[in-house]
Amino acid sequence: MDAGLSDRTKLMLAGPLAGFAVVIAFGVGLVSMAAFDSAPTASTTGTSGAEAIEVEVGDLYIEPANLSAPAGVPLTFEVTNAGATEHNFAIEGGPGTEMIPPGETARLEVASLAAGEHRFICEVAGHAEGGMTGVLTVSDEAVAAASGGQGAGHGGHGMGGMSPEEMIKVDTAVTSSFPAKTKGLGGRPLDFEMVDGVKVFELTADEVRWEVEPGKVLDALAYNGTLPGPQIEAELGDRVRIVLHNELDQPTTLHFHGVRVPNDMDGVPVITQDAVMPGESFTYEFTLTNSGTHMYHPHFNATEQITEGLLGAFVISDPADPDVAVDQTLVLNDGPLGFTINGKGFPATAPIAVSRGETLRLRYMNEGLQIHPMHLHGLVQRVVAKDGYRLDHPYKVDTLMVAPGERYDVLVKADVPGVWAFHCHILNHVEGPEGMFGMVTAVIVQ
Repeated sequence: MDAGLSDRTKLMLAGPLAGFAVVIAFGVGLVSMAAFDSAPTASTTGTSGAEAIEVEVGDLYIEPANLSAPAGVPLTFEVTNAGATEHNFAIEGGPGTEMIPPGETARLEVASLAAGEHRFICEVAGHAEGGMTGVLTVSDEAVAAASGGQGAGHGGHGMGGMSPEEMIKVDTAVTSSFPAKTKGLGGRPLDFEMVDGVKVFELTADEVRWEVEPGKVLDALAYNGTLPGPQIEAELGDRVRIVLHNELDQPTTLHFHGVRVPNDMDGVPVITQDAVMPGESFTYEFTLTNSGTHMYHPHFNATEQITEGLLGAFVISDPADPDVAVDQTLVLNDGPLGFTINGKGFPATAPIAVSRGETLRLRYMNEGLQIHPMHLHGLVQRVVAKDGYRLDHPYKVDTLMVAPGERYDVLVKADVPGVWAFHCHILNHVEGPEGMFGMVTAVIVQ
């Protein structure tokens, strides 16, 4: 078990749900993979070169993610960029298109490929790690498929070249390892020092190596060495001082997203302050005049700095806040580190444990580039706050759309026992032929 799990979660996993390791608990709590609302990944079979293989690239996806084509014949790929930024399409270690502007199409012609599996990617730095990858299966069987012959098998249809038995074996192994142990735990409360009535917090931005999934260790950026950065917790009316130390090799700043601050504390280079250069520090100080769920992150080279890990939660409590048994922050992110919840991808995400009859508060915050509709199986989410502001008319959902920059507070009554799947419902963020990955965790109701 991950040393980073909460004491409460450890106790619950060690109790009646000790058999949780694994398939048994998932069989009871998640019902079955068929109930996971999954859909097979589309695929395209190449022809002998007379017809182009159509591919769509977008912001951190390539579709279809599984292609098949015949061996020993010329191949042509028609690649359309449906995203908002430039991408390309390349056979890893081989030919690729030029960068494709948004809305345009490029053609890649390949003389031939040897039989076997060939990985294809977007070559923009970090995009393959963020999900822009797939597999092209080249085989003699594909020739039969292209000519209408028999025996082509199911080289496509999202199976990644695996048999049904192999798919079940891999899927079971991945799901059974949840919650998988990895090094590093982000989002812990940040210690502070009281100085003349001011709460003083220290944050250091630096490069780190971060284990996103078991054995998957990537270059990242982090505050105080963790991803997400430590959670800043304070109360409405507090005077806070936040000292930023820049140990990066590039300038940075600190912006308190959603927190009302004086203009010169807003953290935007040129507009409100000079950028904080490498090796330098900057002090932000202000009084907290609005409560709620907020974030902190840079406002310099944000495309790289935030997606690679410079992000954290800023929670300002209010005496009028509802009482809850469990208060859980969920920082959503996508980019070079993949699709993550609190800096981890499934099966290394942490389960959320709550006793039957208790109330759980989920604090969503999206620091990524894409929208994430968060779907909780078996339990009702009651949305009570948006961007830190309490709603006059709360509403109930099972799936909540969380756009980049948005924060939501949700109350969940733990009224049905079990282990309930909890995931983004953009399916290529969560599940493929090798099982679940990315933005998936579970809520355990005992």
